[in-house]
Amino acid sequence: MEAGAFSVSGIMVGWLGATAQAAHQIALNCASTTFMAVLGLSMGSSIRTAHAYGSNDVPRLKRIGVSTIAGGLIYGVVTGLLFILFRYQLPYLFNSEAAVVTLSAQLLLVAALFQVSDSLQAIGAGLCRGIKDVKVPTILVAVAYWVIGIPVGYWLAFEQGWGASGIWWGFVVGLSMAALFLNRRFLRMVSKKVV
Repeated sequence: MEAGAFSVSGIMVGWLGATAQAAHQIALNCASTTFMAVLGLSMGSSIRTAHAYGSNDVPRLKRIGVSTIAGGLIYGVVTGLLFILFRYQLPYLFNSEAAVVTLSAQLLLVAALFQVSDSLQAIGAGLCRGIKDVKVPTILVAVAYWVIGIPVGYWLAFEQGWGASGIWWGFVVGLSMAALFLNRRFLRMVSKKVV
């Protein structure tokens, strides 16, 4: 769901021209790089929660969930701060054209905001997988990205004239909703001792 949403957003950014597309790709490469570490954390949380789930150890399940969510939050804040601090330097790793670098720096500021949301949604998905909860989270993620995030991004980009930044604000909204939906579901299921 997430990869598809980012792909569609890339097509929409392409409608804005070559500079916007280049800046989008630069910022997306940076965000994808930081996402790889949190994806590993998500997979680890899935394995750990599955082990606790299989052992029927609900207190351990809660500890794993809360500690992994906290770790993702810290990681998201740190990477977000790095994006803010190095927003003008990172684009030069890819391109030296002034217009592209300037727009990339703007998109990296928005990407800095969704580092926390992106971390938490990935971890929430991993935690839910660990307790064999995949059907409802898939629906929740579809709603977050396709019903909320992409339409908001389109509206901001094209109806409000925000351009590529508008599409990236759609990412912020979609990822934040996914993070909220998934982590809330995991914590609620564990607190109700459904597992």
